[in-house]
Amino acid sequence: MVKIRVPATTANLGPGFDCLGLALNLYLYLEIEEIEKGLDIQCRGEGAEEFDEGENNLIWKAAKRALKKTGQEYFKKGIRIKTLNQIPISRGLGSSAAAIIGGIVGVTELYKINISYKEVLEIAFSLEGHMDNIVPALIGGLTLAYSTEKEKVKWDKVKIPNNLCIVAGIPDFYLSTEEMRKVLPQKIPFSKAVFNLSRTALLINVLQNSDWRLLADAMEDKLHQPFRMPFIPGIDEIFSKIKETGIAGIALSGSGPTIISLAEEDSAETIKQIMKETFLKVHIDCRIFILKPDLEGARCVSLIQ
Repeated sequence: MVKIRVPATTANLGPGFDCLGLALNLYLYLEIEEIEKGLDIQCRGEGAEEFDEGENNLIWKAAKRALKKTGQEYFKKGIRIKTLNQIPISRGLGSSAAAIIGGIVGVTELYKINISYKEVLEIAFSLEGHMDNIVPALIGGLTLAYSTEKEKVKWDKVKIPNNLCIVAGIPDFYLSTEEMRKVLPQKIPFSKAVFNLSRTALLINVLQNSDWRLLADAMEDKLHQPFRMPFIPGIDEIFSKIKETGIAGIALSGSGPTIISLAEEDSAETIKQIMKETFLKVHIDCRIFILKPDLEGARCVSLIQ
């Protein structure tokens, strides 16, 4: 038996569309073991009632893909997968990426398959199609994912402040990533591309130098958020109020509906209160978590917590 922990992730962080991702200290816990025969999947925790417990389970699909890609035989006996999930699903917090990375890492650990980060990410990319969540889910921290003519998945890790805090406002409704992709324009003006390039560079500089006064400017975006924000009641007011404080940056987490704010730890309660009051005003049920970055990524653990 192996026991794996995989973090939630938040992607884009405003201007870093499809390339920036940050691992968070909410987790998907997995136990994977061989049994005599059959497939036994047992799901507990966040969204458990919506997880497929058969052949279409995403963890199971990822595990099978990993064995096939590494040239290993399929399971010689049966397999049991137990999950305990803390990550809200379909909220822009990387629940799918965590499941995929968990399945790949879990089965390769179970069968002692020697596999590199690069190979794990290539398998995950073939299922997920986007790098911004799968990279931090595997390696932790703040990551910048990119591709070259020769390699589909490359990455670098970005230094972040020790006192960085993430306030996540999680509305009680779903937004489909696929549907939110459809609302994006096929072409953008040159000026908007330049705007996002400047903000992405600024965001990296702000985080590496702990220059909190520029964080609100650094997390601005013109590529995706203006087209997705109309689907989330109250978001314009939340963005406006948090920017006005001058103490934090604010962005959609992935394609939403979760809103994330990056700030110093001392500012977290102020940000939380703004989110709480504004969502209440527009009659949206919302959970608000104060989180920290996860710096370890997917790893074996001694027990499911």
